[in-house]
Formats: sequence, C-alpha cells, structure tokens
Amino acid sequence: MNRLMRSATRKKREYMIEVALHLFMERGYEQVSVDDIIAATNTSKGTFYHYFKGKDEILREIFRKQIQTISEWAVKTPSQVLSLEGHINRLFLDLASNIQAYPRLVRSLIALSLQNESVKQIEDEQFQLLFDRLLHWLPEPNKVKLLITAYRGTLWMWCSQEEMDLPGLMRSNLAWVWSGLRLEQQESSISVETRQVRPDAAWLAHSAKEEKKMRIAVIGGGLAGLTAAAYLSEQYGVEGVLFERSPQLGGRAFTYEKAGFTLNYGAHAIYGIDRHEISTMERELGLSFSSKQVDKRRVMYAKHDQLTPAPLDFVNLMRTDLLNAMQKVRFVGEITAIIAHIHNVKNYDTLGDYLAHSDADEDVKELWEHLVCSNFFITPEEARKVPGPVISEYYHNLFLSSRPVNYVLGSWAVITNQLRQKIEISGRWELALQEGVESIQYTDRKYQLKTKNREESFDRVIFAMPVQQTCKLLKGTPWEPFLAPYENNTATEVMVYDIGLKRVVARPFSYISDMDNKLFISDVSATDHTLVPEGGQLLQGIAYLSDSFADEQERKDYLEKKTKQMEDLFDHYYPGWRDETAVKRVSKKAMVSSVKNIVTNELLPTRLDHVPFYFCGDGCVGKGELAERAFSSARLVAKAIIEDVKIPARV
Repeated sequence: MNRLMRSATRKKREYMIEVALHLFMERGYEQVSVDDIIAATNTSKGTFYHYFKGKDEILREIFRKQIQTISEWAVKTPSQVLSLEGHINRLFLDLASNIQAYPRLVRSLIALSLQNESVKQIEDEQFQLLFDRLLHWLPEPNKVKLLITAYRGTLWMWCSQEEMDLPGLMRSNLAWVWSGLRLEQQESSISVETRQVRPDAAWLAHSAKEEKKMRIAVIGGGLAGLTAAAYLSEQYGVEGVLFERSPQLGGRAFTYEKAGFTLNYGAHAIYGIDRHEISTMERELGLSFSSKQVDKRRVMYAKHDQLTPAPLDFVNLMRTDLLNAMQKVRFVGEITAIIAHIHNVKNYDTLGDYLAHSDADEDVKELWEHLVCSNFFITPEEARKVPGPVISEYYHNLFLSSRPVNYVLGSWAVITNQLRQKIEISGRWELALQEGVESIQYTDRKYQLKTKNREESFDRVIFAMPVQQTCKLLKGTPWEPFLAPYENNTATEVMVYDIGLKRVVARPFSYISDMDNKLFISDVSATDHTLVPEGGQLLQGIAYLSDSFADEQERKDYLEKKTKQMEDLFDHYYPGWRDETAVKRVSKKAMVSSVKNIVTNELLPTRLDHVPFYFCGDGCVGKGELAERAFSSARLVAKAIIEDVKIPARV
C-alpha cells in the first residue's frame, strides 16, 4: 500500500478489508464473491478494483500480520535471546496467537490453498519467509522443515477441533518435537550393548519431606562458574550463591553490542564440536544452540606473500603448497599415528623435544609448530614448550572430528544466557553480581565468606576464577602453601583487533593466517551472520604475543609493531576497510586462557591434597584447551560434589 495514501483513502481501504474478512470468516473464502464485498461495503466495482486487483489481494492482509511477526522476530540480537529453543518457540506461539480468533477462515484458506493457485502462492511466500528466517538461526534445513511441518500440522488439527486452545496445542506439540531432537542427539551416548539410558528412579524415589539444604558458594561467574552452578542447580537439597565481582556474567566470554554488531571478548570458535565437552553439556543440561562450520576450502595460510590452502583435511593437504609430495606423505603418516594414539610425540616432554629428535623435513616441523600456535594461541617459541602428551590427546580428538572448526551462532551469549536461566529457574540459587569475595575462613565446620555486602556460611566452596586470583584470595590462610606451585603460572594473552564494517569490503576467504608474523584474521560474519547488521561484515584479527621483555619500553614497542603488522594485513586483504569501519575495538593484551599449557606452568587440579575446596576453569586440569577446559573441569567438579554428598539427581 502506498505510504503517501491520504488518511480518508486509507480508512476506506481498511474498512473494505475489515468487511471482507468478516464475510470470509462467516461464509468461507470461496463462498464470498467480489460482488458480495461490494454490496456489503456499499461501494462500486470501480472503487473495489481501484484498491484491489482482486479478492485474493485481500488475503495478503491476513498474511501481512504473520509476515510482520516473522520479520520482527528475525531482527532480535543474540544477547536478547535466552535460548535457541525458547526463541523459536516464541515465534510459533506468536504466529498462533495472531490467528487464534479465526478458525473458520484459517480452515477455509487451508482448503483453498490446495486448489487455488493464487492463495497457494501467497501461503508459499509466507512459509518461504518463515523457512529463511528460521534457517538464519538454525542452519540445519531438516530440523527447520520438521519444525514448520509441526506448526502446519498443529494448525490443521486445530481447525478440525475449534474448541482447542491453539497456543496450548502449539506449545505441547513443539515440546514433543524438541524432545525428539534432543533424543536423537543422545542416541550416541546410549550403550549399544545394553541400550540403557540414565534411570529416572533416583529422583522419583526421592522423599518429598523437607531436608537439610547443602549450601554451596561458587566464586566466579565465567564459563566454568556458570557451568558448575547449572549442574548443581538441578540437584534437590542443594542451594547456593554464585559470586561475580563484575557487573555481568560470562567472564572472558562476555558479549556486548555496538552499532548493530555483536562483539565477543573472546573468539567463540569451537574446535572439534562433535567431540567437545559442550556437546555433552548440550545433552545433559538440555541446552539448545546452533553452530556452523567454517568453510575449510576458504581457510588459507600466507607464507612469504604466497597464499595456499591450510591443510585442515586430506583435500586441503593435497592442494597446499606448504609441503612437497613426499612431505605430504610424511604428514599424513603423522596424522594417522595421532589418530591411532601411537604417535611418538606423547612420549616426549614437549613438542620441541619431539621435533628435535624427529627426522622430518623442516617444512613438516614448521607446520606442526604453526598448528599448535593456531590452536593454543601462542608464539612458536612457546608452542615448542607444550607437553607432548597434551599435543597427542588434543590432536587425536581434533583429527577424529568431522567438524573441526565451528562457530556457535549468536556468540557465547547464547550459551551463557541459557546457563544463567537454568540457574535462576531452579529457585534455589542466587546470582550475586558486583559482589566479589574478599576473604574466606573456616569456622564451626563451615566456610565463612565475606564480601563488601555480607558474611555467609557455606558447606562447599568452588573456585571458578583465574588461578592467579585464587592464589591471591587464599593468601594468609592455612591453605596458602599448597597453592604456591601455581601462583606464578603465566596466562595466554593475545592482541585482539575487531572491526565492524558497514558493508562487505572483500570476502576472499574465511580465515587467513600470516605464518611469517604469527597473526591471523577471521571473517567471523562469513560463518556467523547473526553478529552483524544487514550487509555488514565483522573481522577479527588475532596476534600471538610474547611475554618476555627487558623493560616496559621494549614491550610497548613490540605491541606497536604487532598493531602495525595487523593493520597491514587488513590493508592487504581487505582494502578500503578504514573508510567503512563502523565499530573498532583493539585490545593489546587480551587474556585467552588464565594458564598457558606449557611445561613451565602447572595446571591446577580440581582437588588438592589438604585443601578442602574445588577448583575449575581454563587454568585447571580438564579435557581440551581454552573454553573446553573451563567446561570440562566445571562439569568434573559438579559431578564430584553430587557423588560426594550422594544427592539424587533430577533427570
């Protein structure tokens, strides 16, 4: 409709639509003619055809509200979405609410769409838009088709039984669909031999009578703290407080929005997601999120100004120019040995020791070094210090993965929001933001925690904060000596250079790694389109940093040099980026992991002899690296507490 249409003209048109819809609902669409509408509105044929090409066009007004609902839903940003499942359910429930008052009309339209091409076209346009917008959030076409089929099936069921509550019916049917999708994910965790799943009997047999509560304190609201609290929030007889000194949850996974761009303090790429701890959490905690794999064919390495495919799989390995034919055969052999768990690297103290004794060509050794730099976010000098067994285990999982590099669509906020929601809806946990713990002591068989606002007693305490901060908090306590081996651990720090561009200036690849200067650029929006406004582009540059300097001036000069190298890389592959920049964020010293996993550091165990606390985080012992170690160590701690106190789990 013309936006410049006069008010009187618009009112006349809207009146005719209102009367026509009333007739459609009363008699059925196919039983109402144009003449009937003209007679009921006391107008002429000329007036009718001035406003409408035919009565089919009036139907578009019915679908207009649905299309508007879909469009408004689609522009939600990741930080506004608590869970993918809830977000998608909200759309279907809103669509159902829009038409709940018109069962006869909807029934008429459904029947008519099977025989009237114009009506079918209008309906197809709506469902195509619905499919496209859902695919934006859930890039798995088969799942999207299943959800839309459930929605349409629910409409048909409701039309045949008008007394049914459409939103209630929709909610019930969607619950069954999501339950089936989760069950499909869980199949891989069911024993093939016994076909047994986790029993429900524990919580069903749980006594309903009031019991003594166990109080647990979680210090730190990053990924580890949220994970531990989420698991424990499912347990009867447990209540607790999660203390976080900053104004927001998520720690280094904190996400914020600026000028339509969603920025993460840390990259939300997940390596080997199908073998990653987050997939286990997805099943056990009922999380719902979607991810998309980085296009392996568009991941490139640059060496001496020459571009070549990164050897992420066999296809890329055959195409890369980093190695000659014989070197490729050698590297394939090394990968095979890693997968089979027979590679010699696990028998060496460090990667450097292995490479020093290896008879491989220098190009193969350099490739190993660069892979470790990329996955551990460290310099080549420190890559050689990574323990051999760590290398063996990490790449065993990664090389076996069918999805080596993925982004969680919508950023870490999609995960942290769900963990937070899970904690809050239990009703037994408090999230204490901007309330850091200042001291801890043992009194009357309880752990007394003091903050600026209160003193409270707890039965168990979980430290889910950087190891260095844990050591600082326990200074002057009886437990300080046992933490001494860990207080000088060094963190993994990088330079992060994010730029949000008003338009796509270039998209030559998804990822470019400068092997000479040890930095890379990810075109994040090429994989995760949810993070940018329409037509925008989000690039993230990362530089691996050395932490060994003679003085402060040398450190500053080094960082300036790295900044210049990063901007030169942007200039080379994304010309014009400076003029199109809408958002820029540069962090010259961003912590990626609180403890660098090299031999001169020591990861903190989740339990220490003679220390009564539990520890989790990316600086603690656990599966994987970076965020995965935060998740895995937190899950281990929560499971240990549950087992320790023998609390029946609510499945």
